[in-house]
Amino acid sequence: MTTGPQLRASFDLPSTWETFDWEGTIGGARHKVSTQGFTPNILVTLDKWPDRVTGDMAIEIVSKQLKSAGARVLTTSDLGGEPQQVELQSEAQDQSGALVRTRYRLQLLEVASDTLVVTSIATYLKVQEHAIAEDLDRILDSLTLSTHAT
Repeated sequence: MTTGPQLRASFDLPSTWETFDWEGTIGGARHKVSTQGFTPNILVTLDKWPDRVTGDMAIEIVSKQLKSAGARVLTTSDLGGEPQQVELQSEAQDQSGALVRTRYRLQLLEVASDTLVVTSIATYLKVQEHAIAEDLDRILDSLTLSTHAT
């Protein structure tokens, strides 16, 4: 049964990465190799936030959410662009005590009086960061959205 067009995310992936699906997302990618049992991954979500949301407002909203979840916000950046993009990086300890870093890249799309927020969430261990930093930049910069029928 066709339910109409659905939004999908895709990326320009290095050969060491592969696409995968995760329920509740519009696309994902993961590294083909894990470290200490953890596989770096990127998931893309689509949310609708009420009202018009600026980059500064998005940084404030996500920073509060991260802090309330026990994460430490390491950096925030207004990347500008059209649509406007912002990025946050956080760090938290997982249950085993490993330091997990997460990059949140948000694209803010004004639709009527609301804001559609496309969020790319890159998650990796701190010890993996040096080895995959360039890959993450490439993948996050290459996000493409398209519609397809289901």
